[in-house]
Amino acid sequence: MAVDIKIVIPSMGRADRVLTKGAIANAVLCVPEAEESAYREYNPGMEILTHPNSLKGLTLKRQFIYDHFPNSFQIDDDIKHIGRLYTEKGENAVLDKDEAFDVVQYIGNCAKLAGAYLFGISKETNPLAYDEMHPIWLNGVVNGDIGLLEGSKLFFHEMAKVSEDYWISAYNAYVHRYCWIDKRFSAVGVKTFGNTGGCANVRTTAQEREDTLFLRKMFGEAIRLKEDTKLSKRKNEFQRTLVIPY
Repeated sequence: MAVDIKIVIPSMGRADRVLTKGAIANAVLCVPEAEESAYREYNPGMEILTHPNSLKGLTLKRQFIYDHFPNSFQIDDDIKHIGRLYTEKGENAVLDKDEAFDVVQYIGNCAKLAGAYLFGISKETNPLAYDEMHPIWLNGVVNGDIGLLEGSKLFFHEMAKVSEDYWISAYNAYVHRYCWIDKRFSAVGVKTFGNTGGCANVRTTAQEREDTLFLRKMFGEAIRLKEDTKLSKRKNEFQRTLVIPY
């Protein structure tokens, strides 16, 4: 039986610039109680879920969302569109809002049929990084846009303050062995380090270092420092990668 995947946009301090509402239909905003009125003013007609003001940081907010919506897809608030990576030259790569919603429902239900609890889309936005021979990956990092299904052993660790995507991906590999990542689609957003509000004020190089050390302590050599490639460059020296040893 198909499940309904709730689309949830965690946000804070960006009431007037939730780009993602134009990228995917039927989304719910999750915001602090103190900011509810501002978000309602700038985002009329959107469903809003509030959390206590005492709940600080994206990691705890993600856990709050998972507790509230056991079958959900949490997507960043600064996404311009969700696109296809498998298009030929001249084809439209951008999904409209309704198409994006349908794609997430499809991916989430494929994950359920496969017995996975964690699902997502590609972290790459460059079509050159797409491998048409491997459209579905069963391990890897879900990278910010995180799909979760009920019945799992998953939770978000408060020590992973700016690396909750790496935490949940690595911990999922430990307890559930595999996930479901549809590499045919990706979310295109604004630059993380150039956008104010949200968790931009805590996503410092020092915090990235602290998070990487914590993840390394928990998962050992599966967590490694990222290296520059021809297709992508590091944003800071403590960016990490996850290498699942199976």
